[in-house]
Amino acid sequence: MSLEDKIILCIPGPWEDQRAFVRAVAEASRPDGDYLVTGVIMTHGPNKKAFDFEFCDRDERMAEAFASAGIATRIRDDFLDEIEAHKSVVYLKSTELQSLETAEAIAKAASHLIKAGGIGVKVETAGKAFTASQWFEEMETVSVSLYWLMVLDSVTDDTTIYSCGMRNFGLSDSIVSDEGLQLSVPLLRDFNKYQLYQQPVLSAGQTFRREEGGPTYRLSIEENQPDRHMDIYSNPFGMWRLSRVGPENRT
Repeated sequence: MSLEDKIILCIPGPWEDQRAFVRAVAEASRPDGDYLVTGVIMTHGPNKKAFDFEFCDRDERMAEAFASAGIATRIRDDFLDEIEAHKSVVYLKSTELQSLETAEAIAKAASHLIKAGGIGVKVETAGKAFTASQWFEEMETVSVSLYWLMVLDSVTDDTTIYSCGMRNFGLSDSIVSDEGLQLSVPLLRDFNKYQLYQQPVLSAGQTFRREEGGPTYRLSIEENQPDRHMDIYSNPFGMWRLSRVGPENRT
């Protein structure tokens, strides 16, 4: 599988080496032993899920990366000090095609790595970061919070707003221009959740609106994704452009 076919999570931790990491995963699994590490694969026995992982040494750029990816989640400076003190990094990667089920499984696996000492989680394939406590809090209602964990829906590019991370569910991202931040973000969020939870069959020319009497938007295929040259962010499932067709007032 290529990078485009994977969900990738970055988890810095206190592990001195890979052996220490393997031991920590096993200890966090006691007494049931749900998660096991063999070679470069982490498995969850009850649901028969497997994840590739890459164990890496300390990365001097990690705190800076979390600071950038943590803007949307309001990561604080004291947490960045914790990241700065990390000794190693684990990159957890899905082994099945992206879907709601795959995203939930890897999110739960990341929770286990936090229990094993992980300091936080950065969703590489969305550019979004969380503290350990934020991740645990969202995982309490994972079926509701999974979108928030896996998608950044407020990437700005001049007068254009677009989402990044719907590829984690095997779905298209969305983009809108000239609507302003206050209208664009809830529009993209609601449209993306509509895709995720209603699973409609979409095609160019269809229309979408958030609420009765609200603005209507026509769908078209966006040929030039803003992040098309970045494998970690580009969406192989495409991107929907939403263009307003009425009413004209923008409030």
